[in-house]
Amino acid sequence: MPITLPALSRRQWIKGSLAAALAPTWAAAADKNTATESWVLFSDTHIATDPKAEARGVIMGDNLTRCANQVLKLGSKPYGVFVNGDCAYLSGQASDYDTFVSLIQPLREAGLAVHCTLGNHDDRKNFTAAMTSVQDPRPVEGKHVSVFSSATMNWVLLDTLDEVNKTPGVLGDLQRGWLDRTLASLPAKPTVVMAHHNPQQPLTGEGQKHTGMMDSDAMFQVLGKHKKVKAFVYGHTHNWSQSRHEATGIHLINLPPVAYTFGADRPNGWVIAYATPEKLVFELRALNPAHDQHKQQVEILWGA
Repeated sequence: MPITLPALSRRQWIKGSLAAALAPTWAAAADKNTATESWVLFSDTHIATDPKAEARGVIMGDNLTRCANQVLKLGSKPYGVFVNGDCAYLSGQASDYDTFVSLIQPLREAGLAVHCTLGNHDDRKNFTAAMTSVQDPRPVEGKHVSVFSSATMNWVLLDTLDEVNKTPGVLGDLQRGWLDRTLASLPAKPTVVMAHHNPQQPLTGEGQKHTGMMDSDAMFQVLGKHKKVKAFVYGHTHNWSQSRHEATGIHLINLPPVAYTFGADRPNGWVIAYATPEKLVFELRALNPAHDQHKQQVEILWGA
């Protein structure tokens, strides 16, 4: 089962709050990109127990609140929100997740489910305990994986958490086997696979260290077998970028961090993905609207 915070019903959230007055009114969007459906992508929120905690010059809780508020101002209701790992600041304390859950509450009150993957700064036990629904049984023992299918496409969410607060990640044999079987059985629709850690080439030099997904090549051997897989989405590096995997041609989409960047010139923020029967468009929504990459788009043609 996925790690999911389900949307709240009106009965659940209306008592003792101003939610009814603040809830957005989703309308049919006029934007040509939103003709079919949209998905919201967050990554690397790094929420600490103190919502005003600061790191690298940003207050992480404020950034998540700003991103959530921007989502609530969209003209049409997204199909869902994905948070691609490192939801917690450093070591996934239980109180970090209490704060995380409180900060994304407005999204749930607006009728949006929030689906999460796990990163290297998350703690699987503490995060599961913070969820509002039963998460067992799991398709892959010791991992949290999930699949979402719409009329247009499939999303497959993976779990690359290996050791808490240790940089590298891994899928493992069991999860790669599940991925292969799942991709084979999914409806014949364009498919996007998402995990927290970035792909990493095998180490070739003395002194090199793994910083991304340690079994990347093995994963792409699986993905390359399934022509429906069009893109692999990841976070971890705190860097908005896009490229293609050399061997398979699969698009690689590196999500920006909601929290802090590792370079002053890099954008933080979130991404909206517009899906139509012909293509998928990823659009950056930078927290600094003056950034030269704000609203930059990456287009993936399903038939290409």
